[in-house]
This record gives sequence, structure tokens and C-alpha cells, in this order.
Amino acid sequence: MAKKKRKNINIAKPPKETSRKQQERCYIIAKRMLPLFDLDPSLLDDFTKKQKQLLCGLVFEYPSIKAEKEKTVPGRIVRRIRDEMFEFMRTHYFGNAEHGITYMDFTIYGFAFYTLLHNHIDEGTFTGTPQEATAQKIYEKMENSELFKEEGFSALQNHLMYQTRSLSRVNFRVYGFNQEWEDSRTKIAANGYITMQLRIRLTVQDCETKMFTYKNIERKAFRLIYTADGEEKTQGAVIKRNKIYPYAKEDEKLNIYIQSHALNRYKQRVDILDPSERNYHIQQILITEQKIVRFENQNLIACTLDNAIIGYFTYFTRDSDMIVNTFLPITTENTPEGKKIRDLLLLGNEDIVFWGMDKLSFYATIDFEQIQTLKEVLINSDLWETKMAVDKAIQKKGEITIDTNRTLFVKNYIDKHEKYRTEMLLSGKFLNKEDDESTIPC
Repeated sequence: MAKKKRKNINIAKPPKETSRKQQERCYIIAKRMLPLFDLDPSLLDDFTKKQKQLLCGLVFEYPSIKAEKEKTVPGRIVRRIRDEMFEFMRTHYFGNAEHGITYMDFTIYGFAFYTLLHNHIDEGTFTGTPQEATAQKIYEKMENSELFKEEGFSALQNHLMYQTRSLSRVNFRVYGFNQEWEDSRTKIAANGYITMQLRIRLTVQDCETKMFTYKNIERKAFRLIYTADGEEKTQGAVIKRNKIYPYAKEDEKLNIYIQSHALNRYKQRVDILDPSERNYHIQQILITEQKIVRFENQNLIACTLDNAIIGYFTYFTRDSDMIVNTFLPITTENTPEGKKIRDLLLLGNEDIVFWGMDKLSFYATIDFEQIQTLKEVLINSDLWETKMAVDKAIQKKGEITIDTNRTLFVKNYIDKHEKYRTEMLLSGKFLNKEDDESTIPC
């Protein structure tokens, strides 16, 4: 029986010569781009018809996205990344959205105008013509602007980095990408230029494991990997040793590993993020940010969300390795914020866990305006920023709403606790704070 021929997915490509319709589109996008550089769009009208044709040619093609090596990255992953990237390019805007230049327009037409202008100025096309000053003015404004560096192809690169890392599971398999500009075909007779294409090649690497002994128990940990991001190649993640040991040498580094226990605890507590968001977030925290906080003779790795701390990772070291072994919610007594909460509320860890305050969803579902005592505690224990960061993350998704029953339950619990504590204090039965905490019923 003959094998069924595999159907290829065709991506629309521009024709070999720039059509009139494409030149008109390039001209429209060029006019829209000029205000982004504080230039009057009418400057383009200074050029002759022939000069406009030279500046509005086809230089770039749609990006190509494939696996770096055949049959290494699953086809569904390649298709998902390609579809999401093109959707991003069609729906997000270069510069101010009011100018209506999508990243697709910028990639195919806007950057082509800038490139052709650059080339023709270098070749002296406008030298000695009435349009020389105009061409030079536009080019210098664009050349000296930070807009290309900040929002040009770096926006696509950042989006691809998020896509690949959000699909990467540190205890299973990680994805990355390499990119390069390549000539896509021979010179075009219409304008004499070679078209270029951004070729993105997806990389993949399975996780590495290593056994460690901690408290006389042998445990398995997974190597954290810095995935290829278009500029840097895939490599093992490291942290500078002097971040932990101040007197270590500058060039000494530790390889980073993580245990399944830490991943599971993190997943349970950071429950407002979906799996892809968690995949990306944990890599940012442990590979990129690596913020160390010193608390009561121990170092903790701060876990942040929108610059607000939402928890901490703990670790131990063995030779040239750091092993992340668990995740602490921000409300536990072993964190700076958690200690303040206990001192202010005089409640035990069991009470806080009973409320569900050790999970981020707590801050999204409770109406703190109805519980002023708890709101003041969050403010005074540096947790209100965490509440604000959670709200911001939830608002983007629009999924979790205030739970009135849960709010009422927590309010009644705190009111009962405060009433009992006041009565006991007035009766003189509390000798010290420790007695206070241990005798109040849950």
C-alpha cells in the first residue's frame, strides 16, 4: 500500500516582484511611521514617483519558523509557536497603536522603507537632487532613534522567548530558538535588491538529573537550563557563588538544580497562574532574577510577581551545585513578612493555612475593605504590594471574583479572635505574647 503523501503547511509569501499594491502598502506604512520619529508625513510627497518606487520595494519576507533539527520538536509545538507569533504580529502595534502599524506591517513594509532609504543614501541616489535634504533628514531621525532598538525585532524576540519558555517544563523538556537573517532568493529585477527573511529555528533539550543526599536521604533534582533566546545558546543555568557567600571569588559559579518537591509546593501556592505562566515565571525567578534575601541567618531566594514578593525558595549547596528544595509561602513564620503577620495578628500558622492565606488566590477572593483589621495587617507587614500584584495579574485574566462567603468567614474568625484576646488581656491571664498565642482557640 502506497504511503499517504504528507500535506505541507504553506505560509503565504510575497511574489518575486513588488506589485503595485504592495508598493502602495509600503508607502502608506512609511507615511504612518514618520510621526513616530517626529516627522511630518507630507515629507514623502517631496520625492518623485520613481524615487517613491525605489523606497517602497519588497525587501523582507514573512519570518520562517521550523525545528532546528528535523523531528526533534513536536509538530504541534512548531505549529503553535508559529500561529501565536503571527497572531501577535497581526494584533500588536509598533510604536503607538494610534498610528496603526502592526508588527506584521513593520516587519514587511516599515523596516523595508528604512532599509531602502539607508541603501540609497549610501549609494548616493539622492546626491545632488532636490530631495537630498529630505532623504537625509528622514534617515538621520530614524537612525538616531531608540525606537528600532526598543520595539523593533526585539519585540518579536521577547514574544518568542516567552512562548518557548512557557512551553518548557524544567523537570521534563525545554525549548528555545536561534534566529538569523538569510538571503531568501536571487536579486529582484524590479529593484536590484536581495530579499531577506528572518529564519527562526526552534531548539529542544531534555532535562538533566542528578542525585543528592540531604538529611541522610538521597534525592533526585533537575538541572535548570537557560534556553536559547535568539542571541545566547542553550546552556546550564548558574548563579554567582558570591551572591550566597560574599567572600567567594567573582568568577566562581554554582549550577542550579531543583527538586520536584519545590515545584509541587510552588504550583500549590502560586495558584493564580496557569501552567504555561508558571513554566515561564519559575525560570525568570531562578535563572534570570536570582534575588537573594537574608532572614534570620539564612538565605532565601525571593519569588516575585510584578516586583512584589509572593514567596521564597529555599536551597542547600553541595560542592559546585545549588539545589532548590522547597517553596515557602510568604505568610509562613520563616519569612520576613510571615513573622510580621504572626506578631500583628497573634495567630498560628495553622490558622493562616486554614484560611487559605498561604495561596495567592486568597488575596484575589477576599474583600479586604470588609476586614479592615486584616487590611492594616497586610499593609504593616509589607504584604499589600503582594495583594496589588495579584489583583493586577487577575484583572488581565478576568477569572477570579470576590468570594463573599469566604470574606464573611475570615471576618467572623478574626472578630472572634480579637474579642477573645481582649477578654483574656483584661482578665490578666496572659503573662506574655507566647501565652497569648498558645491559649487562644482556633
